[in-house]
Amino acid sequence: MKLNIGCGKKYEPDYCNIDLYEDLVADRLMSAFNLEFDDNTCDEIKAIHIIEHLSFFETIYALSEFFRVLEPNGKLILETPDLEKTCQHYLKANGEQKKEILGWFFGIPHKGLQHKLCFPPFLLIELLENTGFDNITTSSFYNDESIPSVRVECHKSGNSDELEVFQVISKLRKELLLSNQIDFIDSFITKEQEDLVTFIASKLLESKKTKIKGLIKELFVELLFKWPEIVKTLLLVIQNESYISHVEYLNIKEISDLLIEHKIVNILFNSITKGPTYPGSQRIVLFSVESFARKLIEKLLNSKENRESLLEKLKTLHKSSKDLSNKIFSATLIERKALNLFYLGIKSFHQKNYTHAHNLFLRAIKLNRDNYLFFWNLSKTLARLKSYNQSEKVYKKTLRLINITNVKNKQDLKSQIQIEFNWIKKRKGNKPKFDPII
Repeated sequence: MKLNIGCGKKYEPDYCNIDLYEDLVADRLMSAFNLEFDDNTCDEIKAIHIIEHLSFFETIYALSEFFRVLEPNGKLILETPDLEKTCQHYLKANGEQKKEILGWFFGIPHKGLQHKLCFPPFLLIELLENTGFDNITTSSFYNDESIPSVRVECHKSGNSDELEVFQVISKLRKELLLSNQIDFIDSFITKEQEDLVTFIASKLLESKKTKIKGLIKELFVELLFKWPEIVKTLLLVIQNESYISHVEYLNIKEISDLLIEHKIVNILFNSITKGPTYPGSQRIVLFSVESFARKLIEKLLNSKENRESLLEKLKTLHKSSKDLSNKIFSATLIERKALNLFYLGIKSFHQKNYTHAHNLFLRAIKLNRDNYLFFWNLSKTLARLKSYNQSEKVYKKTLRLINITNVKNKQDLKSQIQIEFNWIKKRKGNKPKFDPII
């Protein structure tokens, strides 16, 4: 079977013509990143001018789906705008030509015809290699004088171990999509999810190469506290593979259910907020929380004797934790949540609700101790509240943190902070404005 994905109105004989929106000539309607075909059933796929209509992560999932349904040694043909050459043409073009080229960049404002991302060849090659494709070749051609395209041809080939792992990863992405764990709406979360999928691929490949079984255990320990839901999905796609025994499968599945039930990710987020708020100590706090999580999970995996007492500890931590609505434990997402609190604090500061701003800045610091702006604005808020002794202490922390922070114009910033700090200490001379700063 051959597939022509994103056919539009161009019918290809001898192919199953597929589109998501255009049904005039399409044989079937379906999404490029959710193909309704079994594994290893197609010998060729054409995807002509489709990936530019997808977001970055949608493209990864589409390429993964192409890999999944292709037979071993199956061929993939892609065409997409050549970003680099199109940019060169745009810079040399006149006004009317530039309008035409802009359409090539951004597509048409019609359902399914907008362009989300044009891929330079090097990035497309990187994504294809990371998906499992090899024998990748590229060629450039022109649809007309000023509209260049790039054509990529590659194959689902390689040694059997690599094919097996990349097939597992493509099936994993498929199941994540079907179970609504991936929705592409929030790219911050999708990026963290995709990083963990990549981590799974690297560990499985390393395990196949080295034959070290302990690597699989290390993989599951990390996943069980960072994203326990993915563990159940991964178990689903490797249950007939050679990575873990049936006994290990049942044990890991039971523990993943328990960790999801007791919201381990939420417990760890709350643990971050309970650590010391010494400026610059974020890495130490993260390390401590992750170490606690690894030891807990290793004990749960290794023995059933102490499981009840460990579960009681989990229950207690769960009951005492505030619901922060997180499914993934990630340093990046922790920083993002802290920034959101910080921006809310800035808003309250501008609205002269200093007490509320003070509380929001404190909450931001409890999540991320490495941002000098959090401490600086907290100092300013305390000054507005006339809590000068407390403000002086936080100014000292701000200066200490900025000394170890890699930031532009460090000396200028230190001078500004020092002026405010000196007034707080002496409360003489021209009073600074203590305005919020982002």
